[in-house]
Amino acid sequence: MVVLLETETSGLFQNIVHRSMTSDNMWERKRALQICSQLLAACEEHGRGDACKHFGSLVGLLAPLTCDPMPTSRQLAVTCLSSLLRIQAKATNGVIKMGDIGSLCEGLNDRSTVCQLQTSSKIARIVYRTFPLEDTIDFMMAIKDTFRKAKGMRVRAAGRWMITFLQMYGKDICRDVPLTNYILRSCTSSPQHSTFMPFLSQAVVILTRCQADVTTDSFFPAAWSPQTVRHGGE
Repeated sequence: MVVLLETETSGLFQNIVHRSMTSDNMWERKRALQICSQLLAACEEHGRGDACKHFGSLVGLLAPLTCDPMPTSRQLAVTCLSSLLRIQAKATNGVIKMGDIGSLCEGLNDRSTVCQLQTSSKIARIVYRTFPLEDTIDFMMAIKDTFRKAKGMRVRAAGRWMITFLQMYGKDICRDVPLTNYILRSCTSSPQHSTFMPFLSQAVVILTRCQADVTTDSFFPAAWSPQTVRHGGE
């Protein structure tokens, strides 16, 4: 792992981790999380702040996996997020604001999917306390990958994390609204867009409230009914 760190870490995260984290194969996702956890631990141990370059995309990829069907993967996702926060704090000379992420892991092991989602949302709020807004687009692109490729609880977790982010920072990402618009609209071309449509609709409602120059018409084609958008925002 130390030898790998001596090379450019961008390729490692992109080629080894990124593609496998959105795989349909749960074992491949678990293996990707194990590699990611090892890479982040090594970065932390050797004082490498390279991982911060991928903060937004890593958070976007790890977020849905906090509700992965495999309990081990859920725990690994939280481990990765914790390491990422520590690396960020050290690289920016900031204060670690992790709260009690570790203690929240128990909620992710609950058999109730409702409890898992609620716990995942609590973790999201802790992670977002120090989220670099310049990584907004990378985060949204990673969430889009989950929307287009994942199923079930991972999609719901991705949607929750996206909505929580927009609720917290919708008023602060003015410059990224056009690209966010494009990303949201590109999701609608997915054959399974109906599974995450409520989250996209709610995202639109939030942005229209936060940004005066944003309208629902700028996000969705005229053929889409206003009722659909309103339903997602309820």
